[in-house]
Amino acid sequence: MKKSVTQLVLLLVTISSLTLLGVMQIAWIFKTARMQEAQFNHTVDMAMNRIIESLSGQKQLCSEVSRCLMACDSGSCCLAMKNMEEWTGIKTVIENDLKYYGINLDFEFDIVDLNKATSVQTSKATYLSETLEKILEQSGYRLLIRFPEKRDFLLAQIGYIFVLSIFLLLIITLSIIMIYRLYKREKKFSESVVEFINTMAHELKTPLTNISLAVNMISRNNKISGDEKLNSYLNIISTERSLLKEKIDRLLSSSITENGQAINYCIYNAAEMTRETVKNFIFRANEKEGIIRISTEGNDFSIKGDPGQFQIMVGNIIDNSLKYCFGKPEIKILLKSENDLLTLEFEDNGPGIPEKYHKKVFEKYFRLPAGNIHKAEGFGLGLYQARQIVRQMNGTITLAGGRENGLKIIITLPINKTDEHHGEKDKDTTC
Repeated sequence: MKKSVTQLVLLLVTISSLTLLGVMQIAWIFKTARMQEAQFNHTVDMAMNRIIESLSGQKQLCSEVSRCLMACDSGSCCLAMKNMEEWTGIKTVIENDLKYYGINLDFEFDIVDLNKATSVQTSKATYLSETLEKILEQSGYRLLIRFPEKRDFLLAQIGYIFVLSIFLLLIITLSIIMIYRLYKREKKFSESVVEFINTMAHELKTPLTNISLAVNMISRNNKISGDEKLNSYLNIISTERSLLKEKIDRLLSSSITENGQAINYCIYNAAEMTRETVKNFIFRANEKEGIIRISTEGNDFSIKGDPGQFQIMVGNIIDNSLKYCFGKPEIKILLKSENDLLTLEFEDNGPGIPEKYHKKVFEKYFRLPAGNIHKAEGFGLGLYQARQIVRQMNGTITLAGGRENGLKIIITLPINKTDEHHGEKDKDTTC
């Protein structure tokens, strides 16, 4: 239920983020368009000033325009001078000065008296100069320039930005959709694998139990008990059955820890549980002429969690130390209680793990690729399971270099705190 709510929240956040990103992109495009228009207007204003300066240097041309305006009653010089050579000269001056400022658009122009030309239509594409009184020696006249293609020009300036923004938004949206679909597919596949492991593990437990019963029945037979060769075969069968059962239990445990399930959530003594777990490995340590030492510092070792999972965590770490140490293993376990934290330190004299793999060894099915380390059997689940269990208990697990190139694993777990209201710990959930 919690996972479904989390996924729904993430989906809503993603959709909201994409919507906000789209709105921001559109707002940015409009802002860019306004900036482009403001820059264009400023450039036209500078071009207007240059045009007036250029016209003021052509006295004869200005005199002809002035005479035309005096004879014209409409307030517009365009109709009267459109076919005259002087009008072409004015157009050439305007065109050259516009090009000087990088304006290569088609334009229309006129010299008008705004007091008379009541039909003059102004728009965002129309620009009026300052008064031409100094060059025409008449007041009220202004140069009018209109750019019919101004809108298309500005759209062309920001068009590629708009297209690129839409393209990027589509790419991001499609990427998120693809990632979500891959996530759902991967999740479904992972659930299928877990279900398959659980089913197969339970199915294999029945024949293993039957094998165990058969071995026990055969070993009680008086005819068999005196046959050393048959007894050695029975021991091999019993040993291999135990190893196979251990691997099946480990796979089941991996499935349980991965799904966050706890079998028995209660308060227990971590030091006592560690000692109980170590007992299961004494025989293996003795076979390799090794030793496992446990020491404690502090008084309170009470923690809250699943004792079975805790034993699996401790067992996985000890199992790795025994498995990968090809000499005489020496394992030191220190439990230290301090400041409401329980620290477990596991230190061995094995080959160690290179620092570059200190994070990867916690990944599922990961095994070191170098050296003779793969001579030892395993699934690459031990430290992965340990980390999952530690996380369930709100703790941390890290690796460090041990003595003689060995390995040190440090686990910190919260100690079960005393109830502030009653002055004692929760006895109802004690194992």
